[in-house]
Amino acid sequence: MLKEFSVTDSVSNKAFCNIFYIFFLFAVFLCCFHAVPAESRAQTADKDKKAAVHVVSDKMTATKTSSMVEFTGNVRATRLDAIINADSLKIFFAEKSDKKTGKPDNNIKKIVAQGHVIYTQGKKKAFADKAVYTLDDEILVLTGKTARLTTGPSFVTGKKITLYNKNGKVVVQSDGKTRVEALFNPEDKAFENQQ
Repeated sequence: MLKEFSVTDSVSNKAFCNIFYIFFLFAVFLCCFHAVPAESRAQTADKDKKAAVHVVSDKMTATKTSSMVEFTGNVRATRLDAIINADSLKIFFAEKSDKKTGKPDNNIKKIVAQGHVIYTQGKKKAFADKAVYTLDDEILVLTGKTARLTTGPSFVTGKKITLYNKNGKVVVQSDGKTRVEALFNPEDKAFENQQ
């Protein structure tokens, strides 16, 4: 039977306050992963899509007929304020023709990093076995035995973490065996900045 919360029931009120506090911290945690406000993000969307990707690695493999370039060995890729370190990184290009000139306009479509992936952007830091970032929809998918996303002392772990950069949404999924785990530390500087 369900019990109703009443003002006179101090135990229930305390439980309700604790639940509310947890949901509040979770909402703030999600907000801290959205680096740029929506209005500002819309204005810079075109500029961001054209931002260069700088990659340093031990080896690069590319073929003339392929629309993919692979980097291996101590890979470090930088784009705007984001940095990806990994064992290997593949960049896939979308071949489009420039409307004015008719010449091919190779734009980056997708970036796939594998092996000891560390993703850093501002105060965010993520760890995974594999990371897939699609530039058109600005979605980053982190997968692995225990993918982990941190900001200061706060963190969330799961089998799959999906960051929707356009709207700041984060979805964390388990594998059915190991559950999603999160720690929201009120001393986290990211929380103080959001309040």
